[in-house]
Amino acid sequence: MTLNNDALNVLYGNNSQSLFDIMEEGEELARSFIEQMDAYYASPLSSFQDNIIARKFYQQKINHIKIVPYPIDGRVTFGASGTNKCDREIFFKNAKVKVEKTPDIPFRGRQRRVGSAVIEYLQLDIAHMEKRLGKDAIFTFATTGNGDYAIEDAMQVRQVIEHNGVKFAITVKPDGILNYANDPTRRFIFEYKTKASGVVEMNGKLDFGGAQADHLRQVTAEAIVYGINEGFIVYESMHKPSWFSDEERKSVPKTRKTWHNGKPLPDFRAMYFYITDEMKTALLDDLARQAELVYNGEIPVMNVEMTSKCGFCPFKSHCKSTLTNAELTHLIEVEKTMASSNMAGKRDHTNLRNYLAEGV
Repeated sequence: MTLNNDALNVLYGNNSQSLFDIMEEGEELARSFIEQMDAYYASPLSSFQDNIIARKFYQQKINHIKIVPYPIDGRVTFGASGTNKCDREIFFKNAKVKVEKTPDIPFRGRQRRVGSAVIEYLQLDIAHMEKRLGKDAIFTFATTGNGDYAIEDAMQVRQVIEHNGVKFAITVKPDGILNYANDPTRRFIFEYKTKASGVVEMNGKLDFGGAQADHLRQVTAEAIVYGINEGFIVYESMHKPSWFSDEERKSVPKTRKTWHNGKPLPDFRAMYFYITDEMKTALLDDLARQAELVYNGEIPVMNVEMTSKCGFCPFKSHCKSTLTNAELTHLIEVEKTMASSNMAGKRDHTNLRNYLAEGV
């Protein structure tokens, strides 16, 4: 594998700790990260930008507003954040099928806008932390060889990989690469996700299942390219706890209260991850399989699992138009079986039912 010079400046070597020890330490690292973030936002100084830092940050953004086309090498290319797409979407994308552009529900457009805006402000805040917090800022952005913050476009790499005899490319540009003051040899991948479902729902899901599987696939792709195996997937709820405690408010149902034991529910969570060799191999196996399907020129067979990923697919109508009678019959039969079982009404059944209800 080859990396650009800027990316090479922020790599680190693997350590030999056991996975158990790594994850135990990781929980402590995540707490330290949150403590740093909380200390910054609790400070009155967080409301004021330093002109020198802000100018450097926005000048870097301006410098990277340009079109850099991928090399025309015929390789199937996977974006790190798109490594969870279904086989058929990958196939249609690489077959140059025209993307479907249809109107959406307005709030979704506003939600996407909020997510894009907030990550920029968060990155600017992290750029300020060393000045605002001094030695208490143990996590700071790494910098590239030319002094850029190690974020997004400044760290973009397209890496061609050969795995299981199949060549394909992975493109990565993380939300950030972090230095760690307590151990200058370590670097952390930083990915940030906004949640609009609510602070109660966000905490419930993270407490029950941890980081989302598709987000873990994203950072696994980044770990493959950068050689950095650990980091944080940070979740922030766009719905904040009540300004003052709502614990005693009778008008707020118990399931909707945003304070507990005199404290607001966390609106900002850092989930530590460590990417193992097994996780990398599993992802590469999957990407190599998908790339081979593209190279063979055969539309992948539709299955029930794929219907869970149709909500964001830009080829939905085209996909349905290519279904065979056998595929459609199979989906209808599975839906009938689910409807009369304990799967009725659950997410997998709902996704399949909605897929069929939209027409083929």
